[in-house]
Order: sequence, then C-alpha cells, then structure tokens
Amino acid sequence: MTILSTFSFFEDFFQSRASHELTFYLATVVLVVLTAESCIRLLNRDSFGITIGVYVTVFAWYFVDPFLNPEQYDYLPSSSLGQSYGQVLLFLIGFRVFTPVAIRWILGRRSSGVLDMPLTPERILIAVAALWLLLFVIGIARMGGDVMGAVFPLDGRAGPTMWGRSGMESSGSGFLISFAGYVFNAITAFLGVLVFFQRSTAWRLLAGAMFAITLPYFFFAGARSHFLAAVMPFMLSG
Repeated sequence: MTILSTFSFFEDFFQSRASHELTFYLATVVLVVLTAESCIRLLNRDSFGITIGVYVTVFAWYFVDPFLNPEQYDYLPSSSLGQSYGQVLLFLIGFRVFTPVAIRWILGRRSSGVLDMPLTPERILIAVAALWLLLFVIGIARMGGDVMGAVFPLDGRAGPTMWGRSGMESSGSGFLISFAGYVFNAITAFLGVLVFFQRSTAWRLLAGAMFAITLPYFFFAGARSHFLAAVMPFMLSG
C-alpha cells in the first residue's frame, strides 16, 4: 500500500507543469551537489559546512511543495515557473561563489582593530539589545499579548504577525509598521554578527539568546527574504 501511494505521489508530480521545466532539474542537481559538499565539510569540521542550513531551507521552500501540491502549479504559465527556478539556480550558484569572498572580507574587518575602538562590542550590544527589546515588546502588544503567537506565527502567511500589515492600516501607520519590521529584521541580523564579537561568554550568550528567540518569527512568518536577511550575516560571520 505504501509503495502504491508513493508511486501515485510521484506520478502526480510528473504530470504537473513544474516537472516540465528544465531549470527545476538543473536547480535540483546544483542543490544536491552543494548539500553533499556541505556535509563533507561538516564531517571534516570545516566551518563553511554550516551553509547546509541555507540549502535545507531552499529545499524545504522550493522543492517540497511541487510534490505535495503539484496541481497548484498547473495554473501558472510555463515561463514563470522556468524563470522562478532559474532564479533559485542563480541564487545557489551566487551564494556558493560569493559567500567565501564575503567571509574573507568580514574576517579582514575583524582583524583590523575593530575590537580596540572606544565603542566596544559590549556597549554596541547593550544599545542593540535595548532597541530589540523595545520592538519585541511592541510586537507582542500588537499580537494582543500572545507571546507564543508572536514568536511562533505558525499561520504566518494567512494569520497575524508582529509586524504584519492589515488592509485597514492607513498609509502613515502602515509605513511606520513596515519600517519597524525592517528595523527589527536588521537588528536580528546584527545580533547574529555581534555573537562573534563579544569578548566574554556571558555577553556572547546574551546576544545568542536574543538572536535565537527571534529566528522562529522570521521562519514561520513566511517571508523567505526576511529570514535569509536575518540568518545570513550570522552564517557569514561564523
């Protein structure tokens, strides 16, 4: 019975429009190769292997749904599907090519005396943490005090989120909400970077805790770009 259901599962996919796009298979091959490379690097204790987190995210967002809901892709024009997976392919290649360059640049900045400046990483973290806490409390208040719903917006695409805008928002208030959401996104990304700049374990744990608390919000909210913007600086700094 399981074999028959699995066969039907793949049969539905191969009858869908998504299965006819060459870029889908090209992106799949590149994703498999890059994931295998990251696994090998992890086994060799190479820190660059942490990029597997990005590849798993790309797989979950772009390569699972065509198998689960193949019929939904029949309503999309073939050109749009081809371009979409072409963009995924370009992202994977660009990420693999430019990430090492960005890492070398960040490491160069870290070794250029940043920690010796009067504005210490601890003082920067205090300022960032204060702003993070303020926005986090406001976001929870906008969720009616529902802390779990704010941190884990499981119905994020269709339901309310801390910084989601409703159709009833005026242009002025809508702008402020969107601006606060982008600032919250930037602060979360900055916290991920600050983890590696702290000189004591206590401060490093504080930055890491705030960063970890916030990540589920961006993951479940459904905006891929916001999640990647939050997590990428952390991965590049590691």
